[in-house]
Amino acid sequence: METKAALRAFHLARRDAVPTSQRQAWSEALCGHLARFCRDRRITRVGAFWPTGSEVDLRPAVRTHPEWLWFFPRVASTHPPRLAWGTEPLESGYRGLQEPVLAQHFLPPVQLLLVPGLAFDDSGCRLGYGGGFFDALLPQLPEEVMTVGAGFETQMHQAVPEEPHDWPVQGLLSERGVRWIG
Repeated sequence: METKAALRAFHLARRDAVPTSQRQAWSEALCGHLARFCRDRRITRVGAFWPTGSEVDLRPAVRTHPEWLWFFPRVASTHPPRLAWGTEPLESGYRGLQEPVLAQHFLPPVQLLLVPGLAFDDSGCRLGYGGGFFDALLPQLPEEVMTVGAGFETQMHQAVPEEPHDWPVQGLLSERGVRWIG
């Protein structure tokens, strides 16, 4: 079995190889599915992430729905991994990530949490970036918070190694739509 570091490098290179115009089109389609999903379920408080590198871009949904409350993560601690959550404005923070200037919540006060990753499998396991931030957060969330891995379809259905500290998401969101696990 490959190491998680090797798998991260592989999946990052694979995502980076997708042309920018294609990633933009996929991001727009994903944001359309997200908007319909939220409208259908009356979701107005969403935990999201600002894109870094070739990551899915959720900014079209943020711009289209300023009436919703969008919460973004800020790295509060790396050891142990801990996020705090706040709304815009954002500033450059940990490793150049866009983070809220003011992050007052250790648990995001959301109905839906969009979770980043490099790869996702059909059981909801995800290959993250290696910091453990979301694996530390997910088991602490109230059970009414929906957790959905957000990425491109090329990142889905990948075999993801699972370790005891890994925590699966409940659904997957891509340019093809939202699907629930199990």
